[in-house]
Amino acid sequence: MAKTLFVTFFIGLSLNICHAQKQNYLENPMYASLSKPSILSTHPFGILVSRIQGNFKFKPYQKFCFSINLESGNVWGTPIKTYIPNSLEVRNEVRKHEWHQAQYYFDEETLDATSYELQVDGVIKGLRIKSSINLGNHQELNIGFRMFTLTNGKLPFSFFTSDDFIESFHKNIAGGKDPFDRGTFGHNKAKIKYIDRHGNSLNLENNDIVFGGVESSYYLYPKKLSTDTFSANFGTHLGINLSKYNTSLDLGISLNTLKIIKVNNLSYFQIGLGIGALRKNLVDLKKHNLELGTNNYLGHLETAFTYNFISKKNTKHTFGFDYYLQTSLNKRDEINYAIPIRHPNAHNSWGHGVTNLYKNNNYWSFFYSFTRKVITTVYLQQDFEVNNNPDIQTGVNITFFIS
Repeated sequence: MAKTLFVTFFIGLSLNICHAQKQNYLENPMYASLSKPSILSTHPFGILVSRIQGNFKFKPYQKFCFSINLESGNVWGTPIKTYIPNSLEVRNEVRKHEWHQAQYYFDEETLDATSYELQVDGVIKGLRIKSSINLGNHQELNIGFRMFTLTNGKLPFSFFTSDDFIESFHKNIAGGKDPFDRGTFGHNKAKIKYIDRHGNSLNLENNDIVFGGVESSYYLYPKKLSTDTFSANFGTHLGINLSKYNTSLDLGISLNTLKIIKVNNLSYFQIGLGIGALRKNLVDLKKHNLELGTNNYLGHLETAFTYNFISKKNTKHTFGFDYYLQTSLNKRDEINYAIPIRHPNAHNSWGHGVTNLYKNNNYWSFFYSFTRKVITTVYLQQDFEVNNNPDIQTGVNITFFIS
């Protein structure tokens, strides 16, 4: 009897394994594509322009695809005013001093210079909605929009992204007591103030809403570049910025690749790599748009790595991380002759809100995705270099398909 039961169990298990091995899940683009959410940060300037991110699909989805992305990011920077001398002679004199010392060698009252002011505090919550349409012949069109609101980030509506949680983490685990002067200026406040060097201004308070704009992307997946485990696509991008602070057209291009490394028929690794460039404000649709950096072009590099396995009922589980790098918003050499002025109440990291506008912008995202008939993804994003991205950003993405 025991022998009969063992033989029956062994035959059943063997048939089940053979069935799983015969089924090639990677023929389905929902399984073959890298399941990641929108990882664009809620940068105070970035939400007002169209930015490009990696498109790590193996090929276009067969069905109409609809994606909803919710995000929450804590942004912070002490109030700071920065002067840019007009005279080449004065600029050369400023170059002799470190940026944090330059203010002590020049008189604000008599300095011939342009200036800009920046203050950032709050939790930016974003909504991104996107649809993907298969055009046939290995082509795809994406159309979506983005909108944001500034909040004070109080519990329970913001947990990981609240000031209280972040400063508790700094105090008890890493960073020390009030390393960025949040406590000095007060927790749970909401204010973004920016006056550019032309006098145009942005002023956001608690619960203010910004409609960022509409974005469209066209992707071509050349068949000649595709194999069973490799795919590439080329993208062109058009963004229409519609906020009252920046009404303009952006235009960009991108190249994305995806490599699949099989472990067996039920588990595999994926490596995504994407590069691209964006010409922001290619066409200004109104006068006096806010100057969101002195660099007209933004380049990006993105790489993602995932481990995937197929469990019972054909469910795909994805664990992954993503690294995103964007070129600086301001021309890098300008920091060498800029004169930032410290706010009298700021002492710790008082200049990073300005100095990091001159550095490449980068951050890491860690995500888990659950794919069956619907793709559900949650993520945590960390700005390890404190370069004006959210200190912490969290989000959830839901992607579903319509026949």
